[in-house]
Amino acid sequence: MTATNPIEINGKSFDRYSLNLIVSGSYDAEGQPDASVVCNLVPTRIEGDMVETAPQNALNIRLGKLDQADEPTLAAVTAIHAALQTFIISKGI
Repeated sequence: MTATNPIEINGKSFDRYSLNLIVSGSYDAEGQPDASVVCNLVPTRIEGDMVETAPQNALNIRLGKLDQADEPTLAAVTAIHAALQTFIISKGI
């Protein structure tokens, strides 16, 4: 993932994020989709053939329910859902 605003750590520019993402989808009693989300974005830089990460500077996003989500988070979860639905259909699952 490319960082919008690279961060500087010890004079080095970290312009990417390594991603850890967990999405647990469910439905409410009315059949509306819901989800809880855990997302960790670890600053990452690549120089030559070396990859360096800064896990101590990770950005952590935690969301218990979609009704707690802001618009950018809701848009991301919706896009992930759509991509996974496309995958399910293409695999005939």
